[in-house]
Amino acid sequence: MYHLYYTMESAAMGCHAALEEIGAEFVLHHVNVSRKRTRDYLTLNPLGKVPSLVDERDDGERLVLYQSGAILLYLADRHPEAKLAPAPGSAERGQCYQWLSFMGEMLQASYMMSCYPERFTTDTEGREAVVARGAKWVMEYLSLVESALIPGPYFLGETFSVCDLFLHTMSRWNPPDYPRFADFPSLARNAALVEARPAVRRMLEVQGEAA
Repeated sequence: MYHLYYTMESAAMGCHAALEEIGAEFVLHHVNVSRKRTRDYLTLNPLGKVPSLVDERDDGERLVLYQSGAILLYLADRHPEAKLAPAPGSAERGQCYQWLSFMGEMLQASYMMSCYPERFTTDTEGREAVVARGAKWVMEYLSLVESALIPGPYFLGETFSVCDLFLHTMSRWNPPDYPRFADFPSLARNAALVEARPAVRRMLEVQGEAA
């Protein structure tokens, strides 16, 4: 049994979709990020962010994980039959590590500069510059991903993976004055293919975000 702690339009979307993909039994727990986190939640995730995953394992252990990339890879490894990641030790697995790290450390962080500029500067007059720099980096990073998705249509060529689930989350984010996935043909193709997957549609419906 899995327990996923999430909020809508967050990086938890990819983890939720992965649980749908593998057909695992899971329970969703909504976290109100506009309120102070409870002590119970902070024991799960001391950062107070989402997602967090609790795996009540068959061997009696209880594993708690946070960070989207780690959760996605863990689920892929726990359920190899779902084929959400290449085999450990393969060249493709190395690429999977690279793109998950890149999206978490660089692309997602740049988006956050628009949503939470106060996290990046204590100067209230400097927040506009933070947003502008974030938008500049998002453009550069999306251009890099656009090139990586040629010929595609996925990060790993014809093979769908957790990398595509992670990218799909950011296809749903549209800060003002930020570049859109629709401006990049390969990114738009990837987002459309991922969003058409039954598991992803189920995730969106549950979260009330289906188009």
